[in-house]
Amino acid sequence: MMSSVSVGTNLDRRAIWREAGVYAVLVALYVVMAATEPSFRGWVNLRNVLTQISMVAIVAVGMTYVILTGGIDLSVGSVAALSACVPAILMAEHGWGAGAGLALTLAIGAGLGLVNGLAISFVGLPPFIATLALMVMARGLAFVVSGGGAIYRMPPGYLWFGSGNLAEGVPLIEKLPVMIVLMFAFFIVGHIVLQRTRLGRYVYSVGSNEEASRLSGVPTNRVKIFGYTMCGALSGLAGLLYTGYVGAAEPTIGDGLELDAIAAVVIGGTSLSGGQGNLPGTFAGALLIGLVRNGLNLMQVNSNYQRVAIGAIIFVAVMIDMFQKRRSK
Repeated sequence: MMSSVSVGTNLDRRAIWREAGVYAVLVALYVVMAATEPSFRGWVNLRNVLTQISMVAIVAVGMTYVILTGGIDLSVGSVAALSACVPAILMAEHGWGAGAGLALTLAIGAGLGLVNGLAISFVGLPPFIATLALMVMARGLAFVVSGGGAIYRMPPGYLWFGSGNLAEGVPLIEKLPVMIVLMFAFFIVGHIVLQRTRLGRYVYSVGSNEEASRLSGVPTNRVKIFGYTMCGALSGLAGLLYTGYVGAAEPTIGDGLELDAIAAVVIGGTSLSGGQGNLPGTFAGALLIGLVRNGLNLMQVNSNYQRVAIGAIIFVAVMIDMFQKRRSK
């Protein structure tokens, strides 16, 4: 009988090979796209791709933590919309400043994530049901608060996070969007927490075997609550970035965001059953989706075929995950 140590080692090796495979596909895809479409090459287009995936990738950081604990969050898109619309109304119609609006945006996102975490950890609701219910309620409230229309006239300081640039005049990286910097910052910090801290070990432990973790003294409920709260806060941040990017807060913000975030996490090698995965893989998954969409757009491929391509990638990624789980058993 294979020992638990050898099983863990095999799982780690499979995860490494799968992550390496995602990056290999990324390189091959870039080479093919660059050879097929000259406008795909260069920093300007890469900057566009990174900008386009920033909001999804930031939410995917939180989604990685949630899925690693064995959960899932379907409410992230609706949380992003409500977190953006409420402060937007207060800033546009009641004179709130950018700082207060930013704080409220993150607080609403974190608060809604906390509601998810409490409902799942203490009430015992399945993650799918709890987050699905919040998804519907938060989206409805976003439409109620906004009156169903876009909200304008917000302070420039609030919009800067989604529309501002850094490195003005710096060669090669001129006009580096703030949201790209934020994306990399969250991935780096999130990766360090997962790999180098006790909290990170607890996240993996809860996803691998929650009951054994609880009996070993791991505060499983608090770990799960942290994951959902962080995911909610990052969803609120995504709503802020989208508002700044388009110059308006809309109740339709984040439509389909949950599917893109989950897709990035799964394509990057994180197991839907929890306990296996990492953030470099999630970034590779988000970048792969972004490159496919960008390349197909430049090639003027119909958007419906783009959805087929992304769906096929997700389908293959989930099949690989299921195959690996069967082999590990």
